[in-house]
Amino acid sequence: MADLFAFASFAAVVEEGSISAGARRRSITQPAMSRQIQRLEEELGVRLLVRGNGPVRPTPAGARFYDRVTDLLALAENVVGRTKQESGQTRAILHVIAPSATITSAIAPYLVARGAAAPVLDCDDADPFRVFDLAATRGADLGISTTTPRPGWRGRRLSAARVWAHVPREHDLARRAEVGVGELVQHPLVLLTPNSAARRALDHEVGRAGLAYDDPITVRQPTIARALVAAGRGIAVLTDDPAPGTVTVPIAGADGCLEAQLYAGWDADGPRAPLIEAVVDDLAGFLAERGRGRARQAARRSRLVRSAGSEPEGR
Repeated sequence: MADLFAFASFAAVVEEGSISAGARRRSITQPAMSRQIQRLEEELGVRLLVRGNGPVRPTPAGARFYDRVTDLLALAENVVGRTKQESGQTRAILHVIAPSATITSAIAPYLVARGAAAPVLDCDDADPFRVFDLAATRGADLGISTTTPRPGWRGRRLSAARVWAHVPREHDLARRAEVGVGELVQHPLVLLTPNSAARRALDHEVGRAGLAYDDPITVRQPTIARALVAAGRGIAVLTDDPAPGTVTVPIAGADGCLEAQLYAGWDADGPRAPLIEAVVDDLAGFLAERGRGRARQAARRSRLVRSAGSEPEGR
């Protein structure tokens, strides 16, 4: 039966795009790598790779096998790491699965604010719709996402994250207390992919109002979206903090400012459940207090905006 070494070799070939590059990454010879892949294909009874001119690429069966293999390898790495951690460390480390936007806009600021008193939250990023399934598959301690946790897990509503229009500091909208969706879609936009919470919230409001986008730039990472705003390429719609040289403006919908709900989920029967619950409670408190602080800043900004000659402020 194939082992984890063979699975890791197959994953290396897919990720590197060639047998030889995969062999170098795994520190084995090219013939040995070829034999491993051949044995895998014979054992599974399917062809995993398309070989020929150009990069090696997985067949449809190989692509499905790659997804399962990478989940299995991540779980094995987590098991080994957790065992070493629990046997040789006294500080608490929790393995968290979350979308990249949640890691940068919620988890990282929490760790900074809590300092050495907080457990280390070691994060892997994932699609919001796969967070809780991957957390279960990989044996992670905690999932945090904008979708609700899987059935059978304990869930906790963390916060409602404000969805912001990110604009350059010199932009006309930078002086505004808020911007309506109808006005927003008239500007060049930088949007995340439709699986992101900020994009889903805006899509819902745009559809509800019978509006449409005019050829927005679509990117996967909030960091890239913020960089494009700073470069003057458009207005980004995100839950993140602003980049230097930019400001954030609330987006007004039919029922108030747009928000994205954040949830935590974990296995309540797991051995670390009490620690996880304590961390989730503390994170919820931190996000709630930060939300109140941002609301106070928004109100102060609104007063400044109404004053003649006021300068735009970052959030």
